[in-house]
Amino acid sequence: MGYTRAPAPGVESPPETAHPARRNCKLRKCSAGGWGGQAGWQKRNALLSSPDELCEERACHTSTAGMQSLPPELLIQVFSQLDAGVRRALLPLVCQQWRDLTSQPTSLWTHLDIDFATEAFSDVDHPGQVKQERIISWVQRRGAAVRSLRLQGSYQSLESAEMSDEDGGPPDESNGMATAQPLHDFTGIGLARLLLGLKLEELVLERCSDILHSSAFIAMASLSHLKVLNLKGIRSQLHPTQSEALWSLGHLEELVLDCDQPPESEEGAVVAQQPSDCWGLPEFPDGMLRLRNLTHLTLSCHYALTSLPSTITKLNKLQVLNLDFCTLGNLPASLGDLTALTTLDVEGNLYLGDAFRQLPTTPPGMPPLFPLNLSGLSSLRYLNLNACGLTQIPEMLSELHGLETLDLEDNELGAEEGGGGAMGQSLTGLSRLQCLNVAQCRLSHLPNIVERLSGLRILDLTNNRITNAGLPTSLGRLPHLKAIGLKKNRLTSVPRLLGSLRSLQEIYLEDNDELELAEGLDFIAQLPALRMVMMGKTQSSWSSRSLHFMCDFGLRLHTRHPARHILRISYPGQPQEEHDDASLMS
Repeated sequence: MGYTRAPAPGVESPPETAHPARRNCKLRKCSAGGWGGQAGWQKRNALLSSPDELCEERACHTSTAGMQSLPPELLIQVFSQLDAGVRRALLPLVCQQWRDLTSQPTSLWTHLDIDFATEAFSDVDHPGQVKQERIISWVQRRGAAVRSLRLQGSYQSLESAEMSDEDGGPPDESNGMATAQPLHDFTGIGLARLLLGLKLEELVLERCSDILHSSAFIAMASLSHLKVLNLKGIRSQLHPTQSEALWSLGHLEELVLDCDQPPESEEGAVVAQQPSDCWGLPEFPDGMLRLRNLTHLTLSCHYALTSLPSTITKLNKLQVLNLDFCTLGNLPASLGDLTALTTLDVEGNLYLGDAFRQLPTTPPGMPPLFPLNLSGLSSLRYLNLNACGLTQIPEMLSELHGLETLDLEDNELGAEEGGGGAMGQSLTGLSRLQCLNVAQCRLSHLPNIVERLSGLRILDLTNNRITNAGLPTSLGRLPHLKAIGLKKNRLTSVPRLLGSLRSLQEIYLEDNDELELAEGLDFIAQLPALRMVMMGKTQSSWSSRSLHFMCDFGLRLHTRHPARHILRISYPGQPQEEHDDASLMS
């Protein structure tokens, strides 16, 4: 359960020689696929398994007269329902008609996905190695129909490399892109040739940094119809001379430049890098401001990116701005002028705390600070300030009247004012807030003012210091609350106020080590919408009295809901991934 997700600079700038150790939180969120493509990119399981020339001498005489009589247009509609790997490998083997049809540039090939880790286009003499010329030849025959192209896995991911090391396999090189068996013979020029003549609207290169050379960027810039460009898993610097070509893509609507995060040390912290060694952009490029049609911009894990220009307002169509795990020390005062913005994600920028504190004076040696004003962000629905060095909820957030999701996990909100006062009046204006995540914030109690969040549906209080006395009775007056996370706190009994939350569907109570059941839980069992109750301990044991009441609770739930598996119990020795598989806001 929960969201498995430095010193703030104060009056001085962050050191330029090395970055502080940080937990590798990014791995859990980028592995799921990131923002994805606006052009409706669809994932496929097995793709492009063998080249055309392997099928030319294998005519099959078993095709039925019924299928042969179908017109090509109808056959294409039928074939489009099949897995891409089947269309690529098996259909050409059926008969000459189907082989000819699948060789043509039809809607069967609107979306192409080539995974270097499969046997696709393997060399006969080097099984497992993808051959550049075979891919180029196959794609060019169908190029007139291709609108979305994805290349992925030209080198091992960090996770795969770590697994190989654990299994005794050959380790990767220090840059993480060399493997014992090369996956392809592609070059930057080869990628340029592959893209030549294509009328792509979407291009995704995932873990393909070893072919991102200057010629490849120039070829991307020639894709005048491109609307989505997604470069994920970058493990190289993006020098200004390389990336400059991209800023001519005037029709681009979505740009994702997502760097891999460096591997963790044995202590679980990311290995520090010199600024000159950071992957990705060295700074926010001025040329990017020419992309006036951008609606989605993601710059993830660019450790050398410390600030944004005030002129970012030129991108006035931006709806999604994701700058997670960079090293931003401030946000421009003009940010509030991006009135179309619906999503702002600055997770993992450890120095941003001061930007939200609206410092009254200018630190010595620094340019004047202008107060950050977000009142213009009337369209903002999602704000992620996870792990941003906050010690209180910024008062300016009360101006975001349309906000629906606020993620404040892994901040120090309870470090001051008695462990909960930092929440104070800052949330009073958020009447439309539906999801609030304050997990791992050192809170010991919630303020009574929480009842003003009348629209709240999800409240995550995981991994805090909250006691039974720290939960105000006003919490029971939230009419729409559907899920509450109280895992890893200091509860000694199941709070009776939960029985007042008639919309409650999910309750998470695991790993409260001092929790005991001293009474029946009818007030929970009678909740009309209840779907799941997570209980149990992995570090301590229950008393015999508690076990009696828990068994009684389980029987009552089974009687009321015989078809539902509502009570789920964690236990010592349970695998961590199994124990933590439930997430409130997943």
